[in-house]
Amino acid sequence: MLNKNDVIPLYVQLKRILRSQILNGVFKEMDLLPSETQLMKEYQITRTTIRKAIAELNKEGLVQQVHGKGTYVRLRETKDTVWNFQSFSDLARRHNQKPITKVLEKETYSKDGDHFLKLVRLRGLKSEETTTWMTIDTSHLPLKIFPNLEANNFSSTSLYELMRETYNIHPHYTNLNIEPMMSTPLICDRLELQEEQPLLRSSGIVLTESNVEIERIEIIYSPNFKFKLSQYIHS
Repeated sequence: MLNKNDVIPLYVQLKRILRSQILNGVFKEMDLLPSETQLMKEYQITRTTIRKAIAELNKEGLVQQVHGKGTYVRLRETKDTVWNFQSFSDLARRHNQKPITKVLEKETYSKDGDHFLKLVRLRGLKSEETTTWMTIDTSHLPLKIFPNLEANNFSSTSLYELMRETYNIHPHYTNLNIEPMMSTPLICDRLELQEEQPLLRSSGIVLTESNVEIERIEIIYSPNFKFKLSQYIHS
């Protein structure tokens, strides 16, 4: 149920409930979500609150609104996606190379009374003679969920394996924006680029199956990174 005394806005609470129900299969592809009238009655909230929550889900690509009919779940089954959260070791093995990580920044900070770890990593693939840098990953991680996380050596430790094996927390869902950017002198230096050029950057959040936000992330992709996206298209 919604907590009307919580500092989290009601539309955000409703969005999280509906998102969790969609991702956990309560509502499946092309299922019709409850009507505004049904949601108003169930949660004792206004139509405006419901519409804001649905608009947010629409932005995340989880639903589609059809005029005169309602709101449908429009999940797409994705076979291969732009690499971001799969094992870097698996990626390296497919290229017959060794994964390599260089920690560029690791610091703790406080915000709104909570403590976080900021982790910036340079990720690459190493062959016998050369290292090819692939991404710059910046993660912001809540230490109330991951106590003592900063004590780990992330040059040799996988962040997501650590989440699963040490903290029993499993990344389940990510909402990312992907946009173009121009490289800066610092980015060129880190990725070993000869000149400034257009790159791609993704940024967003990572959630658990129970809808808990566990990471805010930004990934900058080098020109060496090859994208592949395959997806079913439903007519």
